[in-house]
Amino acid sequence: MEKRAVWAIIVIVGAVFLTMHAGHIGAVVSGAKTPTPVVQIAGTGSQSQSGSAGIPGAGKEGVVETFTLTASGGQYDPAVIRVKQGTTIRIEGDPKTLSGCMAVVNIGGDYRISKLISREDNVIEFIADKTGTFPMYCDMGIGNGKLLVE
Repeated sequence: MEKRAVWAIIVIVGAVFLTMHAGHIGAVVSGAKTPTPVVQIAGTGSQSQSGSAGIPGAGKEGVVETFTLTASGGQYDPAVIRVKQGTTIRIEGDPKTLSGCMAVVNIGGDYRISKLISREDNVIEFIADKTGTFPMYCDMGIGNGKLLVE
């Protein structure tokens, strides 16, 4: 392959990477601890999507379920988080294993949660008020976890 073709591929891959990670790179460079879509609940250290904001533990049934999220071999563990609708979910990310692209945990679908896990701030907390199966993935689209709300 010609040198020009190799450089063209490198430039294209770099541009795609920067486009995919622009918000999180900006948050890290600026020193912000949370990417834009996540809202900090005052005084709790927890996270909530703005549409699901509320008092932690004050879900429909007052149930709080805590999960420790780790990563191994490019996969989230647990691979499936299953809860009942109305449950307050508290996900404590392990910053030792959630590194690189896996450090940004996204919960897609209607939740639209994105959280940069760090030693200083590793908690995602929200009320599971929408039923269905929602993908959990890193910013590069790997991780292949699921949130299942029944």
